[in-house]
Amino acid sequence: MTHEDCSAVLDRIKSAKPKKFFLDTDTANEIDDQFAVAYALLSDNVDVVGFGAAPFLNDNAESVADGMEKSYAEIVRVRDLTLPGCTVPAWRGADRYLPDRNTPVDSDAARAIIRACRETDDFVFVASIGCFTNAASALLLDPSIGKNMVSILIGANDADQYRSANDFNLAQDRAAAQVILESGTNVILLPAAGGTEVLHLTAMECAYALENKNIPVGDYLTGLMRRDHDVPAGTVKSTTHIIWDIASVAVLRDIWGFWEPEVRDALSVDGEGMFRASPSGGKMLYNKRYRRDGIFTDLFCLICEKAARRAG
Repeated sequence: MTHEDCSAVLDRIKSAKPKKFFLDTDTANEIDDQFAVAYALLSDNVDVVGFGAAPFLNDNAESVADGMEKSYAEIVRVRDLTLPGCTVPAWRGADRYLPDRNTPVDSDAARAIIRACRETDDFVFVASIGCFTNAASALLLDPSIGKNMVSILIGANDADQYRSANDFNLAQDRAAAQVILESGTNVILLPAAGGTEVLHLTAMECAYALENKNIPVGDYLTGLMRRDHDVPAGTVKSTTHIIWDIASVAVLRDIWGFWEPEVRDALSVDGEGMFRASPSGGKMLYNKRYRRDGIFTDLFCLICEKAARRAG
């Protein structure tokens, strides 16, 4: 990515024309992904061309493949609660991580990313808010898409504060991170610790904004917050969840200066997940500052104004 590429991507983000957006998400991993799915669907300056289910493994999944399948089901659930009858396709992704940095894991999601990039000369913003396996596989299967694919990566830690990039997303599939970060394609890196961690939300704030407003997805998102933080209705308890993944949509919304992107020398990681300069050289877009209050106000307003309401 050159300085000129960085400028072109930023100019495209600032333009009024809707941005083509593919959201690749481990939606069943934790509850921030569901907020990002709804945010993307309801944003009028974001043209969602598809969703991909990313693999993951933690206490919510019996295997990497099970994590992907559960993520696929959750994408469909949140999509249909947000906009019943929505025709934005959801695709199953990889059922395993990359075996090495040269070998893709073919999947419907990877092929959908390739098609989206081939079908337009415009930029396609591919946000990986889980591990980066599907986007990396797409690049390995068809390197030509690198010219107009813009990888939005939520992962790693702030390189100014940490030597290790090993957050949950990056550490699961370091080979995939290396593929994208060293491909020379367009990259927007949104580190977690020291960056998107400022996007915290309390269950009570979520309930006040979204619950009992005749909006199915508002009740669903609030229910997730109540469940994960043991805050039954009527309980006074200030407990916080970081909704990291909405940053992937907020940087494309950028209505009230939601972020402060920098052009930096491109970064990659070594085999242990430690930061290093990208061997491919070049530049990347990097951001660690967000207007937290404006982003959540935007999200809440979109859900209350545009999400489906119950009949009757």
